[in-house]
Amino acid sequence: MCHAPIVIPAVAGPEASRCRATTRAMREVADRAVHSRPDRLVLISPHSPRHPSRFAAWPGPRHVGDLGDFRNPQIRVDLPDAPEVAQALDLPPVISPRKDWLDHGAMVPLSFLWDAGWRGPTAILALPGHYHPDSAGLGRALAALPGRTAVIASGDMSHRLIPGAPSGYHPDARRFDEAFVAALRRNDWPRALAAEPRELAAEDVIDSTAVAMAAAGRPLHAEVLSYEGPWGVGYTEAVFYDPEPPTYVIARRSVRAAALGKHVEPPAGGPPSQGVFVTLYRHGQLRGCIGHIQPRHARLWEELTEVARAAALEDPRFPPLTARELDDLQVEVSLLEPPEPVAGPEQLDPRRYGVIVRSGWRVGVLLPDLDGVDTVEQQIAIAKRKAGIRPDEPVELERFTVRKEVQP
Repeated sequence: MCHAPIVIPAVAGPEASRCRATTRAMREVADRAVHSRPDRLVLISPHSPRHPSRFAAWPGPRHVGDLGDFRNPQIRVDLPDAPEVAQALDLPPVISPRKDWLDHGAMVPLSFLWDAGWRGPTAILALPGHYHPDSAGLGRALAALPGRTAVIASGDMSHRLIPGAPSGYHPDARRFDEAFVAALRRNDWPRALAAEPRELAAEDVIDSTAVAMAAAGRPLHAEVLSYEGPWGVGYTEAVFYDPEPPTYVIARRSVRAAALGKHVEPPAGGPPSQGVFVTLYRHGQLRGCIGHIQPRHARLWEELTEVARAAALEDPRFPPLTARELDDLQVEVSLLEPPEPVAGPEQLDPRRYGVIVRSGWRVGVLLPDLDGVDTVEQQIAIAKRKAGIRPDEPVELERFTVRKEVQP
């Protein structure tokens, strides 16, 4: 049984979608949740109507809602229930105030998951009315469900960060957010759940986060993807446990470490290696691209870690990447299928196939489906130029296909 608890520990109302870093991080969390191929998704929302004393589950057979209350009725989800969750945990139903309505604590993360392609069974759970629920007990029960379960913990951090904040301003409220995020970054789970000043901060992130932490068991690492608090409410996105992260996550870790002058070890395990290129974009412009046609390591995570570092620091067309560029960077990974020889240019297609040109020891490679490369002649010419091969020199040609994984 493999469980994949993935967490959004702070999701605010629809205004959060106007925060650039928050939006980007939520897209990534949703992408990674879907990528983990769970059998079901369980979302904990502190804004759902509460049973006086027990955790509760929104009843099925479908969960339908939109953000019409926030002038965005076009943002809509319609997902099947995961009835085995309420049955196994013996949860009473949430009493909804009206039909086809979900609270924004559920709707905001679900909208990102919907955009990422999630259409599978979904259970939406509400916290109990009393202040100190047995969140750890619920998390352990979720972990005991058969198959793979992705757990999304929704909640807001401090509501009192600036004058005019929703719960009024308090100068000490920011200390809660700082303590919570710092503890996550240190992998200090007890300290995160005991962050102070909790009551003064007017938060509702701790209880749902505690569920997700318990579902993960003993998290190996917390990836804090973002923190913002521009309207007086703190929003943080993090992932507690992801057994099969997308390749762009492994590449991004290596790129970040390279820009910060640090060393990072590739994660243990991973699939067998293959040819791979890592491409970096900043503000939509190419910032580096390095790769191997044939793998040099046994495992893909090792290959990715090496290639990503080289893309950040060793592309001769660009200076080494710096730490100040990281926030605006997008990482793209291209996994190459084994190349095959072709008899001539008529067997190439720049949208479908990458090309390899060879002349003696000189080899040029160009990935498929690149902006501005519309013809086979352009593709071959650029590949020759990269290899230092004259335009009129004959070359041997090979083609290959790729599978791309792009950071949202």
